[in-house]
Amino acid sequence: MNNILQPVAVGFVFLLTYLVEYLFPQRQELLKTNHDLKNIMVGLVNLLFSFLSGYYLQKLMVYASANHFGMIPFSKLPNLLSVVFQILCIDLFVYWWHRVNHRIPMLWRFHKFHHEDESMNTTTAVRFHTVELFFSVIAKAIFLTLIGATVTGLFAYGILFFPVVLLVHSNIKVNERVDFVLRKLIISPLMHRIHHSNIIVETNSNYGSIFPLWDRIFKSYRKKPLGVIKFGL
Repeated sequence: MNNILQPVAVGFVFLLTYLVEYLFPQRQELLKTNHDLKNIMVGLVNLLFSFLSGYYLQKLMVYASANHFGMIPFSKLPNLLSVVFQILCIDLFVYWWHRVNHRIPMLWRFHKFHHEDESMNTTTAVRFHTVELFFSVIAKAIFLTLIGATVTGLFAYGILFFPVVLLVHSNIKVNERVDFVLRKLIISPLMHRIHHSNIIVETNSNYGSIFPLWDRIFKSYRKKPLGVIKFGL
């Protein structure tokens, strides 16, 4: 059921975010219908891949849980604590997986497709090379099995992950003060726009997906851009 609900929920949040950025754009010049349609077509292919891979990933996690795989006994923790701990563990993994994609040439070859978008907006959030998603699913499957994560924990992470990812890629106008307050809790739009800069020192910063604390802990946090951000590579 979760595997069906997630794509529907993501689609709804995507449309809502897309509508808001057209009504209140940060940069008017980024409103490009042809550009958006191309990204959406890529996103639909990726959605199908994610739906299928997610189904088998959940099957693997159920099997692993039934056979007591995993180094962390999440099932023995109180439900809420277990879910919170899993969300943090998965987000830490996603942070490092993202960072590795910038450092290893073979992975960067596919991840840079996401960064080549010169008109970053909500549709950029679904613009990924399918080969990157394939590598990502394999890495995630290994990690989730090793730590003993549950389907509930993964689903809870997805509930937070997708809205934040859509928001931070969006072209929604955000007040700078509000942005700085927002990033105390989650990755903010301005923070992630810096990551999509065409200046390499900015591209190699702000890797976080949900929580900004990993960038602060591992010294990859950049507070402000060097100048006016130009997207694309």
